[in-house]
Amino acid sequence: MLELIVVGDISLACREGCDPFEGVARYLRAGDIVFGNLEAALCDEGAEVEKEIVLRAGPGMAAYLRQAGFTILNVANNHALDIGPAGLSHTLVTLREHNIRFVGASSRLSARQHEIVERHGLTVGFLGYYEAGRAYSLYHDFVNCIDIDTILRQLQSLRQECSVALVSLHWGIEYAHYPSPAQIELAHALIEGGATLVLGHHPLVVQGIEQYKSGLIAYSLGSFQFKPKREEARRSFILRVGIGARGVEQYKLVPVRIDEENRPRMVCGEAKREMLRFVEQLSDPVRQGRVTERWWFEQTSGAYLHRNLEAWIVRIRKYGLRHVVQFLGWLASRFTIKCYLGFLRSRVRLHG
Repeated sequence: MLELIVVGDISLACREGCDPFEGVARYLRAGDIVFGNLEAALCDEGAEVEKEIVLRAGPGMAAYLRQAGFTILNVANNHALDIGPAGLSHTLVTLREHNIRFVGASSRLSARQHEIVERHGLTVGFLGYYEAGRAYSLYHDFVNCIDIDTILRQLQSLRQECSVALVSLHWGIEYAHYPSPAQIELAHALIEGGATLVLGHHPLVVQGIEQYKSGLIAYSLGSFQFKPKREEARRSFILRVGIGARGVEQYKLVPVRIDEENRPRMVCGEAKREMLRFVEQLSDPVRQGRVTERWWFEQTSGAYLHRNLEAWIVRIRKYGLRHVVQFLGWLASRFTIKCYLGFLRSRVRLHG
């Protein structure tokens, strides 16, 4: 049996000279394949794009990824082009130099949409995609964006070459603890289309786990090595998956907590038990089919509106009035209006 170890978002933000994976590296290296989501441009130079948060790290930080045992990374996310196309290209070159594979973006070095890793006689295929909105239309030229027809087509092609297929999706709402009905529907469709695992990230907090038919879905792995803006984002987990010829044979959640230096640390005792109970609570509505659109907006609208208002304030202060027009467009968007209504319903329900 092959042991796959999977983690969430990685920014490589850490004190100079500090190993960001010091507390978990021994555990990670025990896996046959180690997979995560790299959310930082690996380059020292280049102009930053105009956004609230730009994530970049020196190319030398890639050595810590390699030392920690990372085999392959997803790079399709909302920080892939923080330093523009040149920054993305430099990131991919750096990963290649450190013998770390990647999915989610293409370059002259790698025109393929997928990667295949072989261990213990099993071949594991990887695909990676990002949920890009209109504001990130540039991404479509460089980063694989979520499109159900495209993913299913590439998944079908990949399954002809490998025993097991993993689809990594950067999606969802920051600080939302539940996937949307559309996300659940997409994840189910991917399992039915041949995926063995569907692994989500981006919300910065953990979401539920679901075994669907013969596959496994982790809707959000949370932050793993990241600078958390909120206390709830310090809770995360490592997902250990035992894979055999027939697919997922077993899985285990290993709780971790991000310390004050942005490094994941193993937790034990009551903190570990509490974390496992928390993930089970998040999983129940998904497994029981109780995540309707109305319920989801009531649950997530507060987090969405608060987080985005916070981001827009920062952008307008940093870059000036030209971002006000975009802000007004966001305020009047259909999705934001649904969030207003969901938030009002949640307040009425709370105080009713």
